[in-house]
Amino acid sequence: MAGVLRSSLTPVLARGTMRVAAVRACPPLARTFLINAKPTKKSKQEEIITSSPAQDTDSKYRIEKPTTAVVAFAHRLGLNQLKDQTLPMRIVTHASYERVGIQTNERLDYLGAKVLDMFVLEYLHAKYPKMPTKMLQEAVATYTRTTTLAQMAKEFGVEDVARWTRSKPDMEHQLSSKTVKASVVRAMVGALYVDQGPLQARAFVHNHFLSRDLDLVSLLEIEEPKRYLSFLMKRLGRERPVARLMSETGRQSKAPVFIVGVYSGMEKIGEGFGSSLKMAEFRANKDALTKYYLEEHKDFGLPSDVEAEGGVYRSTKIGDTEVVV
Repeated sequence: MAGVLRSSLTPVLARGTMRVAAVRACPPLARTFLINAKPTKKSKQEEIITSSPAQDTDSKYRIEKPTTAVVAFAHRLGLNQLKDQTLPMRIVTHASYERVGIQTNERLDYLGAKVLDMFVLEYLHAKYPKMPTKMLQEAVATYTRTTTLAQMAKEFGVEDVARWTRSKPDMEHQLSSKTVKASVVRAMVGALYVDQGPLQARAFVHNHFLSRDLDLVSLLEIEEPKRYLSFLMKRLGRERPVARLMSETGRQSKAPVFIVGVYSGMEKIGEGFGSSLKMAEFRANKDALTKYYLEEHKDFGLPSDVEAEGGVYRSTKIGDTEVVV
């Protein structure tokens, strides 16, 4: 049995069953209640619990007014613009917070995780069209992993407002504070998405996530860059790469330095240094691959641009697949 009970019906829950008792007609109110019954069809209205009068005890959840600390927290991050002002308390309440009738951030956390992945992925895909798929996956994971979100939560001051219940000592899986903090950050994204729309959620992700520098070079792991580069140049129809010694110093000393360049024809495509010719050549080949796969598009559009009024999406070219060596 599923659906939304209007104001003329009152849900009565007992021992896992639901009985509906008719009550006298009440003035129509612009609100909906989420009923804990397995639905056959889900609608956005059924998934969103809107505010209701504090004296109404028929709702499954009681309405909590944001505390002073939560209000200050919301203002710092722009969450005070939310239409539903019950959301800030829900955002900071983890699913472990065992209180009857209190809404948690579990659903917002799940939704926020998907929205965050989508906006980070579309941005990196458009900015680095030649990036290998595995590297793209790792870059997205780096931006959205728990440790990254927990660090952001510390900067936001989440630890001062988050509500959660610590795991009992005898439990096998202990709930960490990092997990709780990360859930609050994801819930912020989810709340902005459902309350303000995708453009506001995207702006939050761009301002607080994608504005941070990420060492993408460290994510490009290639064991044999020289061999890999040779296959790449061959597929691109370019001349075979050749390493050339550009300069050196202290060859006979204990700390020699060699600088090697890799050329395809007359064009230098990579450069590296090292305490040996072999190390310098290795780095030069990897530098050439890095420049190719991490080539940035300066002026690019995003698929979500169409959400803006009058927005037009200019599709970007999808880069070549990774070379198979």
